[in-house]
Amino acid sequence: MRLKNIAFLVLTLVFSQATAQDRSKLNFLVGNFVTEVTMPPGPSMPKGATGKGSSAIVWALDSTVLLIDEHSVNSLFGRYEGHGVFCFDAQTRQFELFMFNNFGDHPSYKGDFVGDTLMLETKVPMPAHPFDQRLLWYREGNVVKLKVMNNPGNGFVLAVDQTATPISAKQK
Repeated sequence: MRLKNIAFLVLTLVFSQATAQDRSKLNFLVGNFVTEVTMPPGPSMPKGATGKGSSAIVWALDSTVLLIDEHSVNSLFGRYEGHGVFCFDAQTRQFELFMFNNFGDHPSYKGDFVGDTLMLETKVPMPAHPFDQRLLWYREGNVVKLKVMNNPGNGFVLAVDQTATPISAKQK
């Protein structure tokens, strides 16, 4: 009986350490940021679109989840507010993001790191034509980049390019 308890304890410690290491990969997302968004020209918006906003991302629940709070205004959609919960699912060994916004959308994404880039994917359930969406998050110098890629059926194309610049203590 003691051997089983020791083995269980060792496995639990190894598993929790591995999970903590996976979660620590998300530290580059944590902070308060000013954001700038560009949307490339396309059939529905020949001139493209731009926007500005803010993002606050903090650890919660003993650093097991990230809480995301986003606010922006852009020339295509107007005011955007989004709130998210981001975690590492130790059972599936994947990162999961659950987002909610003022447009009534509530996508959930799953994925993992490919090199230094966090790649998450979902199926967007549009009534006429659902499509795949991919988020690519990575650090570029002192900023955090987010690229939203949509695949309407003929390959992924850039839909949103966001740059999040940390707000320094002096700017607060």
